[in-house]
Amino acid sequence: MLQVGSIIKICDKTGVNTAQCIKVLGSYRKRIAYLGDVIIISIISINPKKFLNVKQFKKKRFLKGTIHRALIIRTKCFYKRTNQILIKFNENNAIIINKKIVPISNRIYGPVPIELCRKWPSLGCITRFMI
Repeated sequence: MLQVGSIIKICDKTGVNTAQCIKVLGSYRKRIAYLGDVIIISIISINPKKFLNVKQFKKKRFLKGTIHRALIIRTKCFYKRTNQILIKFNENNAIIINKKIVPISNRIYGPVPIELCRKWPSLGCITRFMI
């Protein structure tokens, strides 16, 4: 469960380290974001080692303070599957996406739930581990 002001780790190849949630997108009065929801984030810090591998025209996009959309792929709260199995991760993670919910980078680090890969096939194409 994420809300406005939550700190999130970004786990893709863009070079962004941490971000802060600004707004939860969705229906009217939606204040809490769960697994698979789209949020608006502001970048807090970048990783200089990963940032060296990013192409020059993308470096301007991912500076500190810029605003982007993100998709939540891992949360600390429990997620219940249809076969009554509960899934919980150690930290809150997201990936940066565009308006069509297509990831900007070409690699996602760590596992991704298979429900998200079925919902958005573009997400399943770039991940290595599906749970």
